[in-house]
Amino acid sequence: MNIKTPILELDFSKRLEIRINNEQPVMLADLTVALLGVSQQFEKFIENEVGKGDEIGSGLFVKEVRSGSIVVELVAQSLPLVSLLWSSGSLGEWLNYSKSVIDWLSGKASIAPKNITKQDLRQWNDILEPVAKDQGSQMVLSVSGDNNKIQQIFVSSSEANAVQNRIRREIELMDEPDNSVHRKCVMTWYQAKFDNSSDTGNKAIIEAISDSPIKVIFENNAVKRAMMAGSEKFSKPWHELAYIVDVKVQTIKGQPKVYTIMNYYDEDTFDPEA
Repeated sequence: MNIKTPILELDFSKRLEIRINNEQPVMLADLTVALLGVSQQFEKFIENEVGKGDEIGSGLFVKEVRSGSIVVELVAQSLPLVSLLWSSGSLGEWLNYSKSVIDWLSGKASIAPKNITKQDLRQWNDILEPVAKDQGSQMVLSVSGDNNKIQQIFVSSSEANAVQNRIRREIELMDEPDNSVHRKCVMTWYQAKFDNSSDTGNKAIIEAISDSPIKVIFENNAVKRAMMAGSEKFSKPWHELAYIVDVKVQTIKGQPKVYTIMNYYDEDTFDPEA
């Protein structure tokens, strides 16, 4: 039985050129990892913009490696939806996005591109590594089609170093939980474990901070026992009441992950359905 290997169709109408005007020899490992980073970033961009469920190619392929400076010319697979989405093609659109990333990391833009992750930052660090290591060098990313340059990005060695320093700071911020205190917020229980000796299973909603139920812990046992004791003013059990609380919010990547109840105002407790 003969199984035919599917023919991979490449789009030669648009080309991505990666040029490194180097002063010193570039380590093969650095160049390889840099090109891999470009490929990974391109593939992620296509998946985010078009959707993972759509069967379209998003790989990059080496068309030509030229002498002189380090020049690598890449082409992408033919994407059926590209002509409907982007007049400059998938490579041109990716380069526009890449410019927004570099502008943000270099301080030229104040707003971060959407959904950028630690993995993205590490890959951009790898992409710029050959230039950052070589003082006086430059990287040029350009997309051309029909003998015309569609878009170009220039990154000098000093700029690459500055971007890598910013990348390290951003990764540290992503790793470091942010703690902030919110005073006198309305809190209702979403899920409560009827055991005041346990810190597991308790979740609450504080709409002023997030619509989602978030894990709850307590600053001390006194606050916990008092809140879970209920109130004689209400016929409802304690977990069906609304509370006014001071809460410390621990976030990761800007998203609330843990509420620490520091204090609650017993006299302000109320029935949310009244």
